[in-house]
Amino acid sequence: MEQPTPPKLTIPASSASPSAASANTQTGRPPLWTKSAQRKMTRLYVYTTLPLDTIVKLVHCRTPDSAPGIDSANKKLNALLDKEPRWLHPRSKADMGRRVTQLSNSPARLASASASDTTSPQPPSDPTRLSPSPGGVKLEASASPMPWDLSPVNHGLPISPAQSLPVHQRTTSSTQISAAASPMQPAGAQAYGPDASDEGVFNSFLRRTTCLSSSTDRTTGSFHRVLSDYTEPYIQTVKRLVKRFTAPMSSRVSISPISAGVTPRHLWLDDRHGPQAFDGEPHPLPGDFLWLDMCQREIALGFAPEAHQQMRCTCLPMFGSYESAWVTALGLTPVGQRILTSGPSRADISKRDSAGNTVLHFLAARGSFEALLRILQADVCHPILDARNSGGQTFLHTIRRAELQDLGRLFRLLEVVSEKGADIYAQDVYGRNFFHILHMEHIDAAVMRFIMQRYEASRYRKRDAFGIVPQSADEMELDGPPTNYACRISHEFAIEEEARLLLHVCTAQNQPWLENDDGGNGLHSLAMATLSNASVLQKYQLVPGSDEAFTALSNQFDNSLDSWEARLVFRHQLVTGLLDVGVDVNQYDGNGNTPLMVFVAELPEENDYKTGPKIIDELINRGANIRARNRAGETALHIAVRCGRKLAMKALVNHGANVHAKDADGRSVLDVADAKMMNSRDDDPSDYAHYEACRAWLSSSKGLAVQRPTIVDEWGL
Repeated sequence: MEQPTPPKLTIPASSASPSAASANTQTGRPPLWTKSAQRKMTRLYVYTTLPLDTIVKLVHCRTPDSAPGIDSANKKLNALLDKEPRWLHPRSKADMGRRVTQLSNSPARLASASASDTTSPQPPSDPTRLSPSPGGVKLEASASPMPWDLSPVNHGLPISPAQSLPVHQRTTSSTQISAAASPMQPAGAQAYGPDASDEGVFNSFLRRTTCLSSSTDRTTGSFHRVLSDYTEPYIQTVKRLVKRFTAPMSSRVSISPISAGVTPRHLWLDDRHGPQAFDGEPHPLPGDFLWLDMCQREIALGFAPEAHQQMRCTCLPMFGSYESAWVTALGLTPVGQRILTSGPSRADISKRDSAGNTVLHFLAARGSFEALLRILQADVCHPILDARNSGGQTFLHTIRRAELQDLGRLFRLLEVVSEKGADIYAQDVYGRNFFHILHMEHIDAAVMRFIMQRYEASRYRKRDAFGIVPQSADEMELDGPPTNYACRISHEFAIEEEARLLLHVCTAQNQPWLENDDGGNGLHSLAMATLSNASVLQKYQLVPGSDEAFTALSNQFDNSLDSWEARLVFRHQLVTGLLDVGVDVNQYDGNGNTPLMVFVAELPEENDYKTGPKIIDELINRGANIRARNRAGETALHIAVRCGRKLAMKALVNHGANVHAKDADGRSVLDVADAKMMNSRDDDPSDYAHYEACRAWLSSSKGLAVQRPTIVDEWGL
């Protein structure tokens, strides 16, 4: 079969680079499109059903005669939220109600709203002035300093991990957005007119934000005048969104070190505000649920305070609706005791707990080793031999580790597993197979060599999220520290890195197993590579025609950007070619990320809004594991939100991404959006807009995310 020929890849030599229009470009009347006005417009657009012309009137209600027109508003909205943002706008009051309800469930946002509520009123002459508050944070439309030690506990809410962090330890991002006009047809206000059900739709939001309403409810009649066709609950909801849920903005001009005019690439890999990697084995996983009664005992004795603080423990309230035929928080059930004593019946084979564990998972975890071998040899569990729980674990992942130290038992297990045809190569959501487990148990090197020679190295030698590649103990491979991209900021290195990435993409067409310096395959390199000359110049702030803008691979100039349709289609073709020749779509690189994770972080979204999601579709349709997690417990959806990638977020959710997953710090996807929004840069309203849009859509009637998912929400089937 003829191998596909890779298209020609070049890096620019010299020419002017068209720069993407900034969200700060003045497209209306300069005095009116202040940063605060842009943030208010964003907030109303992604949280309410109001048509854009009404939103403009509300944002500029103090100066109605000089408010910008609808064309100016459309251009500004496209600059903030990229092209065709209509899918981000609520389509019904029920959808709007769900979004604002989840917003009021956020400890971080409610605390921020409380801070805004206690500030002094703005003088009419300067309605959007920002004044500094402690901690290097500015409050939108705030006139006086505000104590920044408000705790959500004061509002009867639990503290989220993101909210408990100091301001300087929360996440930040810098996203460049192109301003492209895409006129929108505003819906008529009458479509959302008076409705007796409004009180029920917005009741939860209004009740939870009652503590914020005193000064808001004493405001002038501007809102009632503009919203004369709407009910009082609707008007009060809009008022609080505008006046209380303002944006605490970081006063930092930049979120990363800058040297010689070069901005570090791939900042999401070295995000000091991102989640910390697990210290030890990741937890919890569905296999841990089989020990629920023992976990409760440890918690009662105070053995798991950190896990409890991060809401990653198995405390009874967090377990909520967990159902199991075999174990409860109080101990084994009669059915569980019968199975451990006499073995399972055929009726037991079809049962699963809330996390997808089967009776075979239960036997492996809680039964005797001899009983497990008898059941495997009897074939009664053959229909569920390779069954996986929601964490991708087979029964081999849940076997008690102490049993594996007995070499006699281990060899008997391997013999039975081989005889019955069980999938010994099955990987959990962290990429770990049975051989990873053996390595963690420090099995003797000679024994490991003897075992491994009986199996296919290409199938068991898979790097997991933690950088471990199973080999015999004396040759065990453990990746070194991941590359620190924040330190690689010289012009020369930037261009060299681009050349290496492109060369790897080309070479991988004929050598699909080839890895780059960071352990990534051709798909990883393609996701991180810049394919257009103009984007290289723009990304590294190179001067056209300078020596720094020249490389041996540069012999022609192309002024198209990576975010344009032609370049994204080109990237899509390269993805298809690499998949066709067998590049592993689920391989982990040295940073602990899969190709899907890297693509959702790197794909540009500011121009072409159709092709990027098609690339994500291609990866998932060709086998990318949408539930895979990195070493910090993040799914691809977490990374998309952390990077403010709206289109990637939507594509992942459409493919069934878990909106209830939590990272190693116990943060939900809404927590991540909040943390990033709280650290958005004051000089870039689009930064704020992207995170607010991600949060709003995820909490919509389509996203269905909640602020504080339980363990069962996260791992339930």
